[in-house]
Amino acid sequence: MKIAPSHLLRQQTFRVLLQALSQPGRVWALPTAAPPDGWQTVLATLLDQEVSFAVLGPQSESVAAELRELTQASAAAVSQADFLLIFGGGSQGRIVEAKRGSLAYPDQGATLVYLVAELQEGGLQPAPVRLQGPGIPRERCPRISGLDQAEWSYLAEINREFPMGVDCFFLDRNNRVLGLPRSTRVEIV
Repeated sequence: MKIAPSHLLRQQTFRVLLQALSQPGRVWALPTAAPPDGWQTVLATLLDQEVSFAVLGPQSESVAAELRELTQASAAAVSQADFLLIFGGGSQGRIVEAKRGSLAYPDQGATLVYLVAELQEGGLQPAPVRLQGPGIPRERCPRISGLDQAEWSYLAEINREFPMGVDCFFLDRNNRVLGLPRSTRVEIV
């Protein structure tokens, strides 16, 4: 049986997630008390009995069972889920099925959570994408190790009709997070 993170830890995690969305492309450290699997704390912060989720990738059934126990959220089809958890660096295009909201209710788009190897704000080698939009002075070029590069194309497609689209978090093995709200323009380099 999994033990849910404390209320204080969930509050601290929520603040970091808000910072990550308000400054897209920057890498933020999750609270130090987060367990080695920080994704559990993040999802315990975001999910509750009123939302649904889908898991894509290896061991999706066991992870879904763990999430139901931890959060009381219900599993759903990709096209109906409020949150998508993507293991293994890629969705093989399944994220294009995600809810995008509507012009009247853009907030009903899904939130994607990718588990990746490592996040970097930039580096010496050219990044595969350029991010622009609110919260980004000029541009940011993050590098995300362990992410299938095709995912950038899928994300650009899903979010091309702003305000509709999906919000996205990338979590790495070092308990760091990078946010990408639907308002961010993704240019593939």
